[in-house]
Amino acid sequence: MIFIDALVARCCGLPTANCIRQLCYRFVTAVCSLIVAGDALSQVISDSLGKLNVLFIAIDDLRPELGCYGVTHVRSPNIDRLATEGVRFSRAYCQFPVCGPSRASILSGLYPTKSRFRDNNALVQREAADARTLPGAFRKAGYHTVSNGKIFHSVDDAVGDSWSEPPFSLTNSVRGNSHSTFHDKDSASFIDGMKNRGPFFEAPDVSDDTYVDGQICEKSIKDLHRLAELKQPFFLACGFVRPHLPFYAPKKYWELYTSDEIPLASNRFRPKNAPRLLRGAEEIRSYHDRDIEYNSREYHRVARHGYYACVSYVDALVGRLVATLDELGIRDNTIVVLWGDHGWQLGEHNFWAKNTLLHNAVRSPLIISAPGCQQNVEVDGIVELIDIYPTLCELAAIRQPGHLEGASVVPLLRDPTLPGKQAAFVRDTQGAAVVTKDYLYTEYKDGEQMLFDHKSDPDENVNVAGEKKYIETVQSLSKLLHRHQAQAVDEPK
Repeated sequence: MIFIDALVARCCGLPTANCIRQLCYRFVTAVCSLIVAGDALSQVISDSLGKLNVLFIAIDDLRPELGCYGVTHVRSPNIDRLATEGVRFSRAYCQFPVCGPSRASILSGLYPTKSRFRDNNALVQREAADARTLPGAFRKAGYHTVSNGKIFHSVDDAVGDSWSEPPFSLTNSVRGNSHSTFHDKDSASFIDGMKNRGPFFEAPDVSDDTYVDGQICEKSIKDLHRLAELKQPFFLACGFVRPHLPFYAPKKYWELYTSDEIPLASNRFRPKNAPRLLRGAEEIRSYHDRDIEYNSREYHRVARHGYYACVSYVDALVGRLVATLDELGIRDNTIVVLWGDHGWQLGEHNFWAKNTLLHNAVRSPLIISAPGCQQNVEVDGIVELIDIYPTLCELAAIRQPGHLEGASVVPLLRDPTLPGKQAAFVRDTQGAAVVTKDYLYTEYKDGEQMLFDHKSDPDENVNVAGEKKYIETVQSLSKLLHRHQAQAVDEPK
């Protein structure tokens, strides 16, 4: 037996104990993937040999503007590397393009409706009090659950059932150390008069942990060291606030880009035939503009530069988190999921931020790296962020609560060529939309319709809902949307 142990370790190039542990996890996961009715057996195996940990990385306002999504001008080497170690979903859609309701949907497993998760004040504990949350399901299954940074939009939401210890967040923390705190002495000269906020960007020469995201990363790394020593599996949620406004990031990340070389949106105009209720969010204007004319060419360039600098800043923090898993020897039995809570407008149609039912605002990045699943592959099928909850339950072999309205994407993790969903469903305060392979169709509350044909108009410059040749398409998508709305109930099962 000792000889066999030594031979296996020699072949693997790893210490004997680590080698056997990694082989066990890979073998168990491979066996489980072949079981047709695998829930019960998977649960037995998981209980006897140890459950998979979960590192749950949420990034605020991050659209798929990353190297791994084919955006070559963005520096995101660490997220790109994570994508090579897992599955990247190219058509993942949020259920509401605003932080609060999007996160409530993801963490409850419920779709937003006309009366649930309607705006940024959405609270799971108030609007879906009987629904067990995603971290709550893991806690019930014996996991130690920890929340650092921005996970729920409100740090106080669903605390008792979700977390094993008090959640830690600095996002809307005390004055002097929150996500809107500036650290460039010149920023004090640019204070917005209406909301008393600083400028919409700054680039001081400071360390990563000067801003709250760096501090969240430091705490999460310390927690990983602590959690790795526990005798129970862990679910560690780490939520970064950048690239959410304001665009504050250390100078070295701004210096990764040359401002004059940053490409600007080519469609800085309102879509033709756009409905009256299609409006851009005004969030960026609540910060001082540093005396740069709004939506001028200079404004577009600086705003994009700031967004990209923040993406690169958070990318570096993600790299540190994942490297810690490797250092602790727990990467091979840890599921890593990285997601953005919705998309973002980067000057397209002269819109900034989220809160529109346009493709750039509703499409999100989603990367899942899990033992036994495919690596370095892309899934082009449609999935929704509401699917994260059942997916993690299946991967970790824990029982899914009966109220979940999403569908596990584990089949796609194992066979990326599968088709995915027929459609994704999104709503905001003004209307509701359905996204299919070729179309994005929206019905606004005043009765107006919006249809973009992504085959001929991927940039969504012309609303064709009123054109004769699209009458049947509009009728079909309207039926699909209304059927979904009838199925998404206000009271969870």
